[in-house]
Amino acid sequence: MRFAAMSVAAGTALGGALVVASPAAAAPGDAAAVGISADVAVPDLAGLVGLTADVSAGAVSVAGSGTDAFDGDASTLVQAAVADIGADVVSTSASSDATRSTASADIAGASIELLGLDVLTADAATATATCPVGGTPTSDALLTGLTVLGQTVTLDADTPTVSSSTALTGALAGVTLTVDLVRTTTTTATTAAATSVLATVTLDGTVAGVTLVDDAVATVVLAQANCETPTAAAAPVTVTDITPGTGPTTGGQTVTITGDGFGDDTTVTFGGVPATGVTVADDGTSLTAVTPAGAAGATTAVVTSGGSSDSLPYVYVAPTVTALSPTEGPTAGGTAVTITGTGLQAADEVRFGDTLAEVQSVSEDGTTIVVTSPAGTGLVDVTVGFPGDTTLTAPTQFRYVAPAAAATVTGVTPASGPTAGGQTVVISGTDLAGTTEVTFDGAPATIVGEPTDTSVTVTTPAGTVGTADVAVTGPGGTTVAEDAYAYLPVPAVTGATPGSGPTTGGTTVTVDGDGFVPGATTVTICGVTIDPADVTVSDDGTALTFTTPACDEGTTAITVSTPGGTSDDLAFEYVVVGDGTAGGTGGTTVTVGDGSGTGTSGALAFTGSDPRSGILTAIVLLVLGAVTAVIGSRRRRQA
Repeated sequence: MRFAAMSVAAGTALGGALVVASPAAAAPGDAAAVGISADVAVPDLAGLVGLTADVSAGAVSVAGSGTDAFDGDASTLVQAAVADIGADVVSTSASSDATRSTASADIAGASIELLGLDVLTADAATATATCPVGGTPTSDALLTGLTVLGQTVTLDADTPTVSSSTALTGALAGVTLTVDLVRTTTTTATTAAATSVLATVTLDGTVAGVTLVDDAVATVVLAQANCETPTAAAAPVTVTDITPGTGPTTGGQTVTITGDGFGDDTTVTFGGVPATGVTVADDGTSLTAVTPAGAAGATTAVVTSGGSSDSLPYVYVAPTVTALSPTEGPTAGGTAVTITGTGLQAADEVRFGDTLAEVQSVSEDGTTIVVTSPAGTGLVDVTVGFPGDTTLTAPTQFRYVAPAAAATVTGVTPASGPTAGGQTVVISGTDLAGTTEVTFDGAPATIVGEPTDTSVTVTTPAGTVGTADVAVTGPGGTTVAEDAYAYLPVPAVTGATPGSGPTTGGTTVTVDGDGFVPGATTVTICGVTIDPADVTVSDDGTALTFTTPACDEGTTAITVSTPGGTSDDLAFEYVVVGDGTAGGTGGTTVTVGDGSGTGTSGALAFTGSDPRSGILTAIVLLVLGAVTAVIGSRRRRQA
């Protein structure tokens, strides 16, 4: 049944079921619903008494957590000559807890009468909204038995808007009444809202001298619900590690704390004193913070977030500087200097005298700082600065040393050698006493003994055939003697001509091959080494000649040696003169005079494929015979 008709001013309740409409949810965990609400503003027209009202039935809401509900029958919002709005049944609820927030509205038998017209009726209207923690918000709206201006219409997800108009009669002739209906369901990542019907009634036209242009006379909502997802409960804070675990009493040390449950509101204290620069990782499992100053000794680092806390031990160490290494370097600077001490993590500057040095690294445990020395002269203090104008001075001063003179190279002896390396070479020059490295085309040689100011002895490394740059490195830098040494190939021999000669020696032999060095080639035959001065080498190094020494009969070896090494053996045959083999595969027959004064007579015969050595032997024998004959003739005359 309907309540008695009455005119209602804005905000006035009818019975106990009508309250002013509440605002929509606006914070995490909020939820709200309304069964039916009406905002009526009908002006005085053509003798009709106007009406103004803003009322609702079944408005419920919760903020953050809790439950609110309404159930009522025969809820009349407005009842007057110009308006009659209400519903037979209104049921609404709103609730929120740690897992979700939700709201719903259900009404039945809704009706709207305005200016004597049945504007809208609905058998039932429902709206729901659900916002789960860790899930996706949802919303829905249902409507059955809807009529507008006496016509059955459909308002659903496929047809979310309806508009209908009619011309008024009687005292309001000339005025058109329009009804616009809207159904809405919306969701975001954290919110949901649904309205089964939002009806707006407007008037257009002229009556009794009053012009109406789209004037809204009533806005009615049937079944509305909305919610916002509650904030998930913060996980308790846990801390598992702090790196580094020690730092200077001056503070200023950046530490990394790992654990879990670190939120945007995280704070860190050391011995109760807040740290600065707290920065939390996106995943909430680590943070960085800058330590405050503290007294030397153990203290506690406390991490607080979301109302929970956890802690780890931390140790403050008084800064000290105990050593420098090295304690000297060139005036140009550039020396890597290690400063040793304790509590050095927060050092913010290092100076050599008054000049800032570039800090290369600081160890996590605060025991070392590595810096690059700036340019300077003489003896200077090395100071380490900390936040708060604290300064420590190293116990040893740093000495700047004038640069040493660059070495010079005037000679390399010998200037050539084998590609296998291993040759002892003396490098001559000046300022060589501090030599620390010698290279041949970049390959390091082995320094033998102690370099002097004028020489350094080395053993050559292996190399490739050709000239090599010799580089000498010392306190004054590196000096390069270009093409100062030559790597020579091992000589190769292919043949000797002739391949035999008399045991008396004196045979001129030509050796063919490669890698022979003019003025630096020796030949060894029958254990005798022939001096380079007695070995003639062709300009292209492919042939040489020498004269054989005397040797016993038999086969011996010829070897050729250069600074590049020693060749393989080459066979040479020593033969006794007159045995028919010297000089080749044939033989030589010689008849020498007997000294009777009658001269030399005889026959010279040579057989074999190469007559040259036989001819040479025969000539020698003929000459010896002639000399013998002359001597014998003189002796006879004297007798």
